[in-house]
Amino acid sequence: MARSRLQRVLVAAGAVAATGWAAYRLAEGRLRPEQPQLALARGNRLLRQGRRVLVATGRWEDLEFLLGGTLRLLAQAGSDLTIAGPGPVPADPTWSRLATPHALLPEELPSDQTYSPAVQRALKQLWWDVQPELVLTFDPDFPVRLWYHPAHGLVGHAVLDLVLAGAVPGAQVLTFATRRPNVVLDIGPVLAAKLAALAQGSGPLHRVRLQQAAARLWARLYGRGAGLPYAEGLRALQPHTGSPMGPAAAAPAAYDGAGAGQDMFPG
Repeated sequence: MARSRLQRVLVAAGAVAATGWAAYRLAEGRLRPEQPQLALARGNRLLRQGRRVLVATGRWEDLEFLLGGTLRLLAQAGSDLTIAGPGPVPADPTWSRLATPHALLPEELPSDQTYSPAVQRALKQLWWDVQPELVLTFDPDFPVRLWYHPAHGLVGHAVLDLVLAGAVPGAQVLTFATRRPNVVLDIGPVLAAKLAALAQGSGPLHRVRLQQAAARLWARLYGRGAGLPYAEGLRALQPHTGSPMGPAAAAPAAYDGAGAGQDMFPG
C-alpha cells in the first residue's frame, strides 16, 4: 500500500514537472524573435546615442517589472526619459532618478473601456511638448496576456491611434510586453539593479521575492530566444505609419472615435 501511494505521488510529481516544462517551452517560443541577430542589432542601435524618450504606461506599478532593464540602459546611454501614466504620480518611484514622471490625467485611467478622448488629448499634448525621438508603450495588439490590464491597453491604443492618424510628430515607436519582439536588449548588466529596485516595493517579503523570481524568469524567457542570459523584448514599428516592421500593412487609424475597436495590425 505504501509503495503504491509513493508511486502515485511520483507519477503526479512527474506530470506536474512535465506540464511546467511544456508551459515554459511554449512561453519561450512565443517570445522568441523571428530573426534573433537582427533583433539584437536593433537593440544595440537604440543604445548608441542618447535620445528624447517618451514612455506611456497604463499602470505605474508594472513599469519596473516590464521595462526596468530597458529604462536603465537608455538612461546609461544618455537618453532624456519622460514617463507618462495615470494620476496621481507615485511619490518616489524606483526609477525616479532615471526619468521625469508626468500624469496624463489627475485621476486613475478608466479600466472599463479601450478608448478615451481625454487620454488621447493629454498624450498628444505631452508628445508635442516633449518632441520625442523614441516612444515606448504597452503592446495592445500582441500582448503577453498574463500582464495585460485594460489601462495598459487603453494607453497603448492611444499611442498607436495618434501615430496612425499623423496627429503627432514622427518618432520611432516600440511596444513592450509583446509576444512578437523584433528588438532585443541585453539587460544582463542591469538585471541586479532592476531586481534591487523591485525589492523596494511594498508588501510582505515572500511577495517581493516572488516578484523578483518572476522578473528573472521573464528576462530569461526573452533572453533564451536571442541567445542571451537575460533580455527584454520590444516590437518596433515603422515611423509615421504604425505598421509593424515587415510586410503587414497598417489598418486605418482609429482616432477620436473613428474606427475605435478595430485591430490596428491584422494578421
